[in-house]
This record gives sequence, C-alpha cells and structure tokens, in this order.
Amino acid sequence: MTTLLKINILVSGSVTVLSIVSIVIYALFLPSPVETLEKQLDASIKIAVLNGCGREGLAAMFARRLRSEGFDVVNGLGGNADSFDFNVSVVVDRKGDFNKAQTVGKKLGISEILDQRSDNPYLIEHVVVILGRDWDMLHLTDEEDKD
Repeated sequence: MTTLLKINILVSGSVTVLSIVSIVIYALFLPSPVETLEKQLDASIKIAVLNGCGREGLAAMFARRLRSEGFDVVNGLGGNADSFDFNVSVVVDRKGDFNKAQTVGKKLGISEILDQRSDNPYLIEHVVVILGRDWDMLHLTDEEDKD
C-alpha cells in the first residue's frame, strides 16, 4: 500500500469521525427545533406587566422572568395597575389574538383571560399581565421570591 493511499484512508476516516462527533454534539446540546420555534413565537408576543396587589418589586420580578423566557416585555420593569385590589392574577388580551393571551396564561399558570381590546393605534402590547395576590402560585416564581 502506498503512502499516499494510507494518508487518503486516514484523512477519510478522520473526516467521518469528526462528522459523527459533530452530529452527536448538535443533537445533544442545541435546542430542538420545537423549542426554538416556541422561543420565536414567545418573542413575538409583546407583554405589559402590572402589579395588581401592591407587593413591592413584583412587576419587575415577573418582567425579568418573562424576558428570560423569551417574551418581549414592553413596559420596562413593569408598572402598577390602576388598583391593588386584584385577588386573582389575570391575562388581558388587548389586540384580539386569544392565542397569544393563552400562551402567556399557560406559561404563568393563569387561567383567567379577559378580552379588553383597544383600537388605539399607539398601543404596543398584545397582552397585559396583572399580578394579583395569588402571584406566589404562578409558574415563574422562585421560592426565595416568596418571602
């Protein structure tokens, strides 16, 4: 066997091994296409987060968490609702796209979805999340935040 043929076999074998290793790494460490699509869909949902129970820093905590989950929170670190009398957290559909409201509701564990559409052309958010006194039962809370 000639030296050139040996080198050719060695290179071909190395390329094959590297290809297999690359495929395995890709399969193990990259998000699945479904996860990637879900993140893209979540990022297309513009959310405003409002504190409806008066607990200090609550809207900011949920705004950060929703951003980390891939959602587009459009009101900075959140804000206050018109009232602190919300016993139950709600999701408000502002643009008439129930699927977006439902996606946010499922992510947070909020079953109460209200339809409160606006024709205001300057309205940015698709969905408003109003955090009620049941906030500590929602999916995006950590144990240390329940103090």
